[in-house]
Amino acid sequence: MKQKILTLTTLLFFSFLSFGQGTQITGTVTGASDGVPLPGVNIIVKGTTNGVQTDFDGNYTITAAAGDVIQFSYLGMSDKEITVGSETVINVQLQEDAEQLEDVVVTALGIKKTRKSLTYAAQDINAAELTKVKDANPINSLSGKVAGVVVNRSASGVGGSVKVTLRGNTSTRDNQPLYVVDGIPLLNNSAIQPNSTFGDIDNAGNRDGGDALSLINPDDIESMTVLKGASASALYGSQGSNGVILITTKKGKSGSFKANVSSSFTVDNAAYLLDFNDRTEKNIDDFLETGTTAINSLSVSGGTETAQTYFSYANTQASGILPTHNVKKHTLNVRETAKLFDNRLTVDANILLSTQKIHNKPVSGLYYNPLVGATSFSSDTERLRDYEVFEEFNADRNLMAQRWLGETSDIVQNPYWIVNRNASDDLNQKVLASVSLKYKFNDWLTVQTRGSYDKNFYKFERRIHATTNGTLSATNGRYLLNDVEDTQIYGDIIATINTPLSDSFNLTANIGTSIRKSDLGESTLLDSGVGGNLKIPNIFTLSNFVVGTVGVVPILKETQAEQKEVQSLFASTTLGFKDMLYLDLTARNDWSSTVSDSFFYPSFGLTAVLTEMFEMPETISFAKIRGSYAEVGNDIQSFANNPINTIGTGQGGLNPPSIIPLSELKPEKQTSLEFGTEWQFFDNRLGFDVGYYKTNTIDQFMTIDGGTFTDFFSINAGDFENTGIEASITATPVQNENFSWDATINFASNKNTVKKLDPRLGRDFLELTPFNVNSYALLIREGGAFGDIYGRQLRKNENGLPIVTQDGSGSLSFSEEDTTIDDPNVPRGFKRLGNANPDFSLGFSNTLTYKNITLTFLVDGRFGGEVMSLTEAIVDGFGNNNRNGSVRVFNETTNSETTIPASQYYQSIGGRNGFTSEYMYDATNVRLAELSLGYRFNLGENSFFNSVNTSIVGRNLFFFYKDAPYDPNVSLSTGNGLQGVDIFGSPSSRSIGLNVGLSF
Repeated sequence: MKQKILTLTTLLFFSFLSFGQGTQITGTVTGASDGVPLPGVNIIVKGTTNGVQTDFDGNYTITAAAGDVIQFSYLGMSDKEITVGSETVINVQLQEDAEQLEDVVVTALGIKKTRKSLTYAAQDINAAELTKVKDANPINSLSGKVAGVVVNRSASGVGGSVKVTLRGNTSTRDNQPLYVVDGIPLLNNSAIQPNSTFGDIDNAGNRDGGDALSLINPDDIESMTVLKGASASALYGSQGSNGVILITTKKGKSGSFKANVSSSFTVDNAAYLLDFNDRTEKNIDDFLETGTTAINSLSVSGGTETAQTYFSYANTQASGILPTHNVKKHTLNVRETAKLFDNRLTVDANILLSTQKIHNKPVSGLYYNPLVGATSFSSDTERLRDYEVFEEFNADRNLMAQRWLGETSDIVQNPYWIVNRNASDDLNQKVLASVSLKYKFNDWLTVQTRGSYDKNFYKFERRIHATTNGTLSATNGRYLLNDVEDTQIYGDIIATINTPLSDSFNLTANIGTSIRKSDLGESTLLDSGVGGNLKIPNIFTLSNFVVGTVGVVPILKETQAEQKEVQSLFASTTLGFKDMLYLDLTARNDWSSTVSDSFFYPSFGLTAVLTEMFEMPETISFAKIRGSYAEVGNDIQSFANNPINTIGTGQGGLNPPSIIPLSELKPEKQTSLEFGTEWQFFDNRLGFDVGYYKTNTIDQFMTIDGGTFTDFFSINAGDFENTGIEASITATPVQNENFSWDATINFASNKNTVKKLDPRLGRDFLELTPFNVNSYALLIREGGAFGDIYGRQLRKNENGLPIVTQDGSGSLSFSEEDTTIDDPNVPRGFKRLGNANPDFSLGFSNTLTYKNITLTFLVDGRFGGEVMSLTEAIVDGFGNNNRNGSVRVFNETTNSETTIPASQYYQSIGGRNGFTSEYMYDATNVRLAELSLGYRFNLGENSFFNSVNTSIVGRNLFFFYKDAPYDPNVSLSTGNGLQGVDIFGSPSSRSIGLNVGLSF
């Protein structure tokens, strides 16, 4: 009897144990409307972290016990819950969710709206489009994919900054858009940017200080939304004049923890070089190297219904095409989200830590640039590689000295010496911490508050060894150390009301306040200097600086941070009528510490959904028209109204400010008018969005001569006008069970006109890049356009032949045209040669999928505009370009046409102060910008991995058409200067590699 009781008890125990452990449930999830299997459906046992996803065929397997509730969720579908009974097979059909299908868009301040209610242009880019062909800086991946967005890659290679403009240049101060990450404005200052064709000796080269965008992990980004117009960005007030790019990052999801591993490796080779002569081409081939870029990332996501975690780590290792150039970047991101108090309170906290080290980041210009020496090497008996042993012992100085062919100059040194003995190190670090609390009081009222702390660190060192040319270094060498810190603290609180007013009207309103406090440019500069020296050669420490000696002046300088605080009140209202009419009103008032008055920025817009108002043919799925007007601003710089003295080196005492403010200074003001229409056809398989805009930006920040040698006044002046058309077409020409083809075309055209400057300037132009011996300047003139390039014009006859004169010895000489701008500081012969901005741009992206194979490619084109190659002019001066044949000229002395050898002609017109009119090129270019051929592996039910994907990728593969001798889309600076010109920038590279993605 006891044995029977024991046996019964044991059976009951194991049966309860088995019940608690659950059984395997399998099934298939399909769409209710068409029965098509749904891949990637999130399936979780409610109240646990036990979760899975369906495979490509909609199949799943999960362990659950009788009585458990299984939740099924999928984007665009209504969630479904099923209670487990005795069955082991549960097939599920999910219904389309009308609200999710409304296509929700993240807009200004993180406010979500349905796309059909928008009264302005906004365009989205999802994560797949950004990472299909991965770039170390995710913003580079926007090029060609958004209408009206122009992206110029930096000439400083991997780790460099990015120049982005939305709807053209509008300001003399800054034209970069505002970047917002998860509703928080991002601090994206660059510590320094080039604005000299030579290169800055004081700053040890034309340095690119980098930007914060390159410190973001591309795999952390869920999507980007580009708000292109003033109406879209009006809620950002004095920050919104250049448009806004909203970045939404990934966060944790409920269910069991899942990991994703992504690895990208590319091989990078220099492409699109000048047409050198054979000798120089071999030397350049010897000097340049094959670069590599490896980007690896790991993310882990999971949690319960209450709390979710997202963790990621990314590592970038890259070597550039210039010797010794390498990049090491690490990014760590942790995000915690939680829903508490019956889901009324949502908590979202995030911290990002990123560090990037760059050794020998390439510089542009002539100083500290190894490419100058590499292209100038002219020996007929030696190769450049013979000088790869770049130093030799100097017994007189008892040190290793530079080894070079002949004498060095300020621009020409042994390139191997520069990369090894003029070496530089850049360190960029970022800390971004943010927290958001959102509380839902009832069905119609939600209050959210957010705060962030954003800090950037930048450190630059250059160690210049003794025997470097004396223009660039003292006799014992030179040491330069520059530390810069930028800090921004942001906070806001927003109340959102969403309620029907009647059966016909619905109201969504937001009201809030924000504060932004920034300390920018707090820096320390230590420089032994060219006019200073080191006590002991090649010992690079502060204690080795020569100080206290007459005539020896090192630079020891500390700069106070530019402090600014902006307090704001804002409100927005969207009034909807029967889902067919939407009236959008916004208002913002800014109080800035830089000016005494407050400034008000309003906007209003109207959208009419035609498919809701009228009966339409079945072929028309959706149609609307929109219009809007807005006013936004661009705040003036700190201390512009209250300039400060600086403390000079040595015993120089206080240095008074050189710029004296006028009392009426105020932010720039931009007014914008925009109209557009959107249409979708054939169940959304074909659609287009077309828009027209006109903006005027007045009260530009300028300086005028104050009447003395050093004094200048700050004023508001000028009126810049931009008009343009944007269009995007989306299409799915083919879609069936095995094959689909999705295509997008983006078109944009912008025309800029300088309507007015100001007579107080004392001249009819404003310099963005000043005149100098390199015969290039970027000027703003009344009646001209932003980006106008000026240079030295070669004199020609009526038939277009260059005019030469002949002296008594028979020598020929060329001269410039007898024209000049009416200003004593402008060299003779300077005139407008072209404009750096394209007339229009066109992007054509495609995704073709056949079963498990996916092919994507992007054709990116820019049409019109001009660029200048100062590199080609200077290499012509060296006599090292491939110039064969002869050139026909007009001899003014003999009054006859003749020919001269091409090599003689180009050496005569080229050089550092050459006739740059002969080095202007059409900037039109059309390229295969991205290519990816991928395969998704079929995995068995017992596979350790949820998905495995691999692809062969390429970037910047080739040009269908290009006129310029270099890549015209590469920019030397993210500032306003040095546009449309190349002067020994690092060559553009062609990249081919492999991507691998794993999830488990």
